[in-house]
Amino acid sequence: MRIKILNILIGALLALSLSGCGDTQNQMTVQNSGFTKSSLTRPFSDMLYGFAKIEKYVARGDYKSAKTISKNLYDEFHDTILPSLAAKKGHQYAEDIHAKYDELEEAIRNKDKEKITELVNVNRNNLKTIAPMLGVSLISL
Repeated sequence: MRIKILNILIGALLALSLSGCGDTQNQMTVQNSGFTKSSLTRPFSDMLYGFAKIEKYVARGDYKSAKTISKNLYDEFHDTILPSLAAKKGHQYAEDIHAKYDELEEAIRNKDKEKITELVNVNRNNLKTIAPMLGVSLISL
């Protein structure tokens, strides 16, 4: 008799645990989307900080340091922001944003101070535009 009751209890617990799987899956999806948003906060913060550093280095005529920062930012942009942007807004839109960053790197290589200043502002504004699209709040940055 005890074995039958134990089997019924185990069966009931098993049935209840299986019926909750759908909820668990939904919670995981919500958590993963939150992770994606929070995982993009740092790269956006790094990019904005990096643009400020580039401006400071260029103002001092230190194009070598500006180029180093630019390359690091380029890698971060390519690895984290660009794929998310392409997935959300399409490849062409992402490529248009990417092209402005390429122009900035070229201006740094050419030591074109005026163009660097202009393109830092363009790229900074691009980040401010795409951040909300990707669910990143720049208010806290």
